[in-house]
Amino acid sequence: EGEPRWGGGGGGSGRRLAAPIDEPALANLELVLASLGADRRAPVFWDFTKIRYSLTVPSEAVAAALVATVASGYEAEVEMVLYMPDGAGALALGSGSPSPFADVPTEEATKFVLQVQLGSKVTNYTVAVIRSTISSSYQFVYPDPAQAAPPTATLAGLMVFNTFGVEAKMSPRYFMPQRSQYIASLDYGIDWAWVVASKNDPDAVLEMRVNGQDWLPLESGIGCPLQPVPNTGWLLFEVKVSSQIAAAAGTAALVYQVVIAHQAVCHARCRSCYGPGEEQCLRCRSPLVLFEGRCEKTSCPANGYYEWQSYQCRRCHTSCAQCRGPGALACALCPALAFLAPAAWEDIQGPCVMTCPVGTFAHPKSRRCRVPPSAVVKTFYTRFVFREPAETAMMDTRLQGSIINTTAFVLGLSLSDVRPYKITEASEGRLQMTIEVVSPFLPKADADKVSIDTWFGAFEIPVDAVTTHTWDELHPPLPALPVDPLFPTWVYGLVASGGMAMLILLPLYFIYFRRLANTKKRFRTRGGIDPMFINDVVATSPAYLVKRFMANQEGKKHQLDSMD
Repeated sequence: EGEPRWGGGGGGSGRRLAAPIDEPALANLELVLASLGADRRAPVFWDFTKIRYSLTVPSEAVAAALVATVASGYEAEVEMVLYMPDGAGALALGSGSPSPFADVPTEEATKFVLQVQLGSKVTNYTVAVIRSTISSSYQFVYPDPAQAAPPTATLAGLMVFNTFGVEAKMSPRYFMPQRSQYIASLDYGIDWAWVVASKNDPDAVLEMRVNGQDWLPLESGIGCPLQPVPNTGWLLFEVKVSSQIAAAAGTAALVYQVVIAHQAVCHARCRSCYGPGEEQCLRCRSPLVLFEGRCEKTSCPANGYYEWQSYQCRRCHTSCAQCRGPGALACALCPALAFLAPAAWEDIQGPCVMTCPVGTFAHPKSRRCRVPPSAVVKTFYTRFVFREPAETAMMDTRLQGSIINTTAFVLGLSLSDVRPYKITEASEGRLQMTIEVVSPFLPKADADKVSIDTWFGAFEIPVDAVTTHTWDELHPPLPALPVDPLFPTWVYGLVASGGMAMLILLPLYFIYFRRLANTKKRFRTRGGIDPMFINDVVATSPAYLVKRFMANQEGKKHQLDSMD
């Protein structure tokens, strides 16, 4: 590829074949990397006698655009047409103007074909771009795809040598079959490198390619041809292992990547690096530890954790103030207004939540969501008088939310434990806001201990007065309800009516009706006939009654009636 090639560079649909350009009509070629910002460009080491170029970009550069600059004095004579990758079409390209972005995959190189016309002369320049799986800060893909590969699909060894056969410095330092990504560095002044790879499966086939170009056969244990290493940028070696045994088990061919670059002069605290800056460290000098490319401390910061796989500190999840590992479920301490909600009370890590789950309350001292004790939860109220017009504050929902958040922060409670109760207008038109506090872990006595200075410094608007109140103080007892009678009123009326009826009917019964009944009843003696009584009756009765009685006794009553 380093030899001059004259002509149209392969032609193609819409591409003209003519005499090649034999003068430096272009001053520069470079790529704009999409995800690294518009000011981050990857230079192409331009040589007008060379028509094919290839380069590797970091994993975060998912798209690229081509920029071509016409040399001074040729602006009016040069015309440029760019053929976009994947047959997306041709478009005119202005000098110094970037082309549309094209995706840059990691499997195959994306090719930009630039047709440059100078009068009757035409040359096609090809720029092949491939994206590595290694980031610009030399971070590897995790988990590594080689970890799941069987032994037959892996390499037994992989080494990089410079021009003089001296082994290059590699990171990780030693080759491991279950790791497929490596970084190799060469000293400045060493411009060539080559690799040696050996396979685990004797029947496996090895292939290699450089910067995403064509795959070429590679003999196991025999070095590949020398490859030029750019002064800036990367050279990407890829070695592919194709094993029939692994393929029969459903395992795809495994590709090992080695990024080769010139070693930079590292900062004094860096043991290895990818640049001279203090934030470009790859490894640290003992006893410092690596954190976001820097070697500044001997331990991880409070908002970080140590990742033993990469031997460096990582930043905690954004929801954590402190953590014990990656992800939102590994928090050990939460930021303000958030509380740790572990799955079980004895767990030392869990997610950070703004509102505690149902059945739990925020514990101010431990900053955890805990199940409340069996004691009754007593609600109290905190009343604030602010130096703010009530008329405008009542319409400002953002200010009201800020007051709620600040109250929860100062008291060390969750937002679910404090809520607005009443917003009114105090004297002189000032805002008066009452906050309801419901927490089994914060009694009113503890809230009384918070000084006015603390409240004044916490709120975004001045506060003039702070008072706390119990439930009973803000909810006076209701007037006593009337006591219901033992029986309904109609029962009492019925009983009274019955009593009056008895008072009237009983005397009437004994005085009148009973005597009337006695007068109509025939007189009967008790226990037989009394002779004395008969003599008295006969002696005192009229003669006609005696006669009638005797006649009746003798059966002669009809005779007596005829005699009368």
